[in-house]
Amino acid sequence: MSLFDFVLLIASGLAAGFINAVSGGGAMLTVPALIFIGLPPGIANGTNRVAVAVQNVAALAAYQRQGVANHRLALSLALPATLGSLIGAFISIQLDDAQFRTILGFVMLLLIGPVLLEPRLNARALALHQTLKEGWMLSLVFFVLGVYGGFLQIGVGIFILVALSAFGGMDLVLANSVKVTIVLCLTTLALLVFIVDSKVAWDAGLVLAAANATGAWLGAYWGVKRGAYWIRAVLVVTTLAMSLQLLGVLSWVLTWCSLPLR
Repeated sequence: MSLFDFVLLIASGLAAGFINAVSGGGAMLTVPALIFIGLPPGIANGTNRVAVAVQNVAALAAYQRQGVANHRLALSLALPATLGSLIGAFISIQLDDAQFRTILGFVMLLLIGPVLLEPRLNARALALHQTLKEGWMLSLVFFVLGVYGGFLQIGVGIFILVALSAFGGMDLVLANSVKVTIVLCLTTLALLVFIVDSKVAWDAGLVLAAANATGAWLGAYWGVKRGAYWIRAVLVVTTLAMSLQLLGVLSWVLTWCSLPLR
């Protein structure tokens, strides 16, 4: 690993950990970073889970220290999500790198909208003021979110936050605490699947994990601060560029621009 690769992983990990602790979507920075340093997309997807698992342990400890937690609710929702993540992870490891690269590119493009609209989505969901009712419908919602989280992980925190707000009118701080527990559970089981399938690069994963954990600890204490706007802007620009690269659009444009004028 070169010095540049190390710095890139540290920088993206710090930003991603902070973003994931206060909302979600940080993997839209770290997965492209892992691919950029040379990891195949499938291995980048598995390696990123190391950082996500460690960062959520750090964030959970920070929330616990501040007395912001609802473990009974979090674990009851984590159960269907974790079962779903097992299915999603098994689907993911069946894909070759070309297939996964195409899916990743499209998903990252589609997630730009939710990333930009996440504050509005949460505000609208909170305005509903519905009472959270734990039943089969809610379990189904989190099972589906778990399948997605096990398959790709990217942006699952945003969807969990919106679901918690929509079903419970939960304030953002408590919702983030519950989300952290759910993501930790579903990520840990999915990570085991990727480890067994040898799709984890431990050197990059551990460096990224240290940075993610630091960012998550800071994010859990600071909450949404003035810097969130710029972080979100960088996230969107990076995501757009990387998704176009994964889909081959940037390569085609660069090739076209390099053609001699006739």
